[in-house]
This record gives sequence, structure tokens and C-alpha cells, in this order.
Amino acid sequence: MTEPRTLPPHAVFEAVMQIVENAIFSRQDHHNRNNQHKEHHTAGTDQLSVQVFLLSDEVKHQGTDLMWFIVRAAMTGPWVNHLHLKDFVSDNLYKVVAHSQAYSPDEYCLWSDLVTEGGRTQRLIANLGAGPGDVSVTETMKKVPSGWQGFAVQFKVLYSKMSMLSESRTISAFLHRIHLLSPEVSLEFQLSFDEQPSTVTFQPNRGSFRLSVGQRKLLTGIKHYLCPAEIADGETKIRPRPGARVMLSATRLSDNTEVRVQLCVAAAVTPPVDRSLLSNHCCTSVQLYTYGPAGVPLYLHEKCPLPVSHLVRWEDYGLRLAGEVAHTEQEGVAWPDCTFRLETVSSSATQSQPPEQQGRPHVLQLFLVLELPNMSVLTTSQQIDLLAVLRRELGQLGADQRGKFSRAVHSALNKVLNNYAEQREKQAVMEKAIPHIADAMQTILRYSTDDGFRNRCFDAVQVEDSRELAAAVSARLWDIAVDKYQVTPPTSVRDTQVVPSVEPPETAPLQNTQPSSDVPQPEMAPSTGAWSSTGPALDPAMELHSQILDEDWSNPGFSESVGLLDGPQQNCDSTAVADVC
Repeated sequence: MTEPRTLPPHAVFEAVMQIVENAIFSRQDHHNRNNQHKEHHTAGTDQLSVQVFLLSDEVKHQGTDLMWFIVRAAMTGPWVNHLHLKDFVSDNLYKVVAHSQAYSPDEYCLWSDLVTEGGRTQRLIANLGAGPGDVSVTETMKKVPSGWQGFAVQFKVLYSKMSMLSESRTISAFLHRIHLLSPEVSLEFQLSFDEQPSTVTFQPNRGSFRLSVGQRKLLTGIKHYLCPAEIADGETKIRPRPGARVMLSATRLSDNTEVRVQLCVAAAVTPPVDRSLLSNHCCTSVQLYTYGPAGVPLYLHEKCPLPVSHLVRWEDYGLRLAGEVAHTEQEGVAWPDCTFRLETVSSSATQSQPPEQQGRPHVLQLFLVLELPNMSVLTTSQQIDLLAVLRRELGQLGADQRGKFSRAVHSALNKVLNNYAEQREKQAVMEKAIPHIADAMQTILRYSTDDGFRNRCFDAVQVEDSRELAAAVSARLWDIAVDKYQVTPPTSVRDTQVVPSVEPPETAPLQNTQPSSDVPQPEMAPSTGAWSSTGPALDPAMELHSQILDEDWSNPGFSESVGLLDGPQQNCDSTAVADVC
């Protein structure tokens, strides 16, 4: 026998990946057709397992360490009864099986088993032709005494043991990534090289530690994202925050069908920390997880082509990308598509880091899900085609629709990081608006000829006359802005204390004609307007604003009183003179 050609890297993984993807799409298509969307109907029955066995009669070819393995993908659930072997013969699976068939022509290398009640088994044996579309099958029926029921695709592969170990780790990681967005399905990977097989099981999760991202449920258990040594006592889950859904432009499939997908993004800082306590510079890296329709990972061993550096305005958060980090295959942790180091921009305004978080690096995680809208219906083959198109063209999609990708990503990032650019904009707006509002309120009261209205406004902000009004209103508005928008009041507002002047200025301000607060006042009857004592208590600044809005400014006396400031006033009544003097 001639020396066998070796399969290219990741050949077995890519073959298994397409089998698993086909199974996931077939399952979803079955449930969509039967309107079986509720998790409780399928969570206990739908299972998918991948097993890799080393054949007992191993054969080593001359000068090589190649061995024969059997790879089996088994699935159970009400959706498997109509599955057929031909549906699973993809380009990658055909290449692997054709390679095996060349060195074992007298044995079949690809087959499927459909086991029904009572162990009745339908076995389909594949006969390869010129390509993936040229495959015939031979059917045999037998009865196998087994309690298992379901559908299984199996194939033989001639591979080195070290390569198969590497492929097996990638297959297990792929199932783990699927588990993050399909927690209702039971997933299992089994590797049988020695007497004691190793098994990794991802049990269904039907309630706890999940977050909706688009139409999928994202697992938030922290053990999926950090090694046990990195998890602090009491930390059980990450806290991702979803962003806005953005509909992308149409994508064309190979059959010329135009399909639109929507982009859903979630962001998390891990280990979790409240944003009010977080300094952005604590985030030392960013991890990207991309998913396609039905929650299938878009990438794993391949480099994600999305232009991450251009999708996010990192300078808004005081950060910048500092190069991609080599992939680390951590056991038990879901592998991201890619990881980039983050550095702090020195000119950014950052908060002081709380003592309990000092020296503890955090990872920024971005979950990008490209899914079909609810009303979109595609066949299984079309969904597989769409997945291939997204993997091939995602980089171009990100570049062509950069604005949509950026908007979706920023909508999630702004919930977990401090957006300094946004804060600067809010600060500028507040610094410009609040003085104008305060001056406008003071001007309106100066022009008002209604003593009762004017005095109620003075009482609302607890000042004696118009000299203190603008400062008091400004201070209160800054209190509201700080609480709602986390802006910083100017030093002049923080340090200024309202101190009544002993000597009145040359132009006497408005005086509050009500008795002093130090003198007991009779209780006033409730008003029927906005100042009714029976209504809820309003903030003084907001109460003043409400009164100003309720004032009748259509009174001609208002425009006349405004005119009093335009020049020397003569023959004006005493009330009008008091308003401007």
C-alpha cells in the first residue's frame, strides 16, 4: 500500500461541525413547522452527542502514526425520525470519507442508524460517487437490543492520534459554544482512546443564569467564562447587558434568495462589577463571541474577520486596542472567537479605582448574534447556506454596514462601561443649559406683576429676594443633573453659598413681601392650582418651573412691564416700579 496522504488540519472538526449544524437546523425547522417553540416541550428530550472511538483493530501504516478512528454524532428527540444520511453529506465530510475509502475500499466508511422503538434499526450505508451530491445508499434492517432511540451518523477516518486529540478538544469547545446560546439542549462529547473514556456533558439549563439576547438565551454562569482559580468567592454569574437590535441589509444566498438578518449585541465585564464602581482602565482585554442563525458559532479555530478596531470608538471609553492575543485553549472555559488587549488612553478622564478592585484585571466580553427575524422562514439547506455566507462575508458586512454594527455594539457597551465622550457631551449641555434656565426664571419673575405668584416662587426655592434666585435654582438643577446624568457641577456652584447681602445694591431687587420664615405664619388654604397641598410634594426647582408654566403670560401687562426696562420709566404705577427696582 502506498504511503497515505494526510488530511489537512481541522478536517475532522469541520466535518463534525457541519453534521452538528445540520442537526441543529433540522431540529429548529421541525419545531418551527409544528409551532413547538416552548422550551419545556423539548428540553428534556432533545440531545446531541459526539463520540470519538479508537478502533480496537488499529492499523499503523508504514512510516506513519496514522490510526483508524470512528466518529459518531448521535441525536435524540421527536425531530430525528425524518432525518436521512444524504442530508448530512457535506463537502468536508465527503473529503474525509473519500480519504478513508481510498485506504479501506473493501469496507464502508460512512453510515447512519435510525433506531426506533424496540431496537428496530434502519442502517443506511453510503456509496460515494464523484462528489457530495453523488452519493447512493444501501439500506439494511436489523433489531438491536438497546434502550437508546435516535439517529446517528458515523464515519471512519484515518488520522494521527495527536491530531485527533487536538481535533477532539476543538469539537468539545464547539459544543460548549453552542451550549451558551442553546441551553435547552443536552450536549455531550465523549473521547474513547484508552480503557477509561473521558466525557464532557453540558446539561440543559431551563431557568437560572440566563439572559435573552435576541431570540436566544445566553448562559450567564461564570464557570463558563473563567477558570475556577479566577472566580472569587460568591461570584456565580456574569452580568451581560443587551443592546439594541439592528436590521442589516439583505444578504444573497446561492439560490439568489435575499435574506435579512438582525444583529443583536450583549456586553459584559467579567468578573462582574457595578458600572458605578468600574474604572474603564481595569478592562485589560476584550473577547468577541459571534453567532449565526439558530445560535451556531460563526468561528472557532478560524480568525474572526470583523474589523473590531473600527466597529467601536474605543477612545469614547478611554481605551484603545493594542493587538490580538494568541488563543489559549482553556479546559472547561468557552473559547472566544478572538481576544484583543486593551490599553488606557492617557488623556481619558477615568474614575478612581475602588480599593477592592485594585490590581484585579477585568475582561470585556462582546456577544454578537446574527439571527433571522421572527417572521423569516428558511429551509434547512438555506439556513446552512446563510451560515456559510455569513462566515465568508462577515468582514465585508462589518465594513459596508459599519454604522449599524457600531450602533448596536455601542448600545450595549454604554450599559457596562463609562462612555467618557457621552459624559463630556452631557456635561457641556448641562453647563450651557442650566445657567440659561436659571436666568430665564429670574427674568420671568422680575417681569411678573403678580405678587402672589412671585412670592410663591420665592418660597419654593427658599430665598428672600431675586438676588439669590438664580444661584438657588442653578444649584438645585445641578443636583438633579448630577443624580440623573452623573455630570459634575462647576466649582462655582459647589463652593458658592447663598449669603444675603447686608447692604442692598443700587438697584433694589425684588423683595419677598410675605412675613419672614422666623415669624409664625397662619396656615394658608389649599390652592386649586399646581400648588395644591393635597398633591404630591414636588422638588422646589421643579415646583417653581411648574408655576412659571402655569402663569398667564397672555396678560398685556406682561409686555408693558417688559417695556419698563427699556429706558427711564415715568408715570408708572407703584406695583410696576417695584417689579423692576
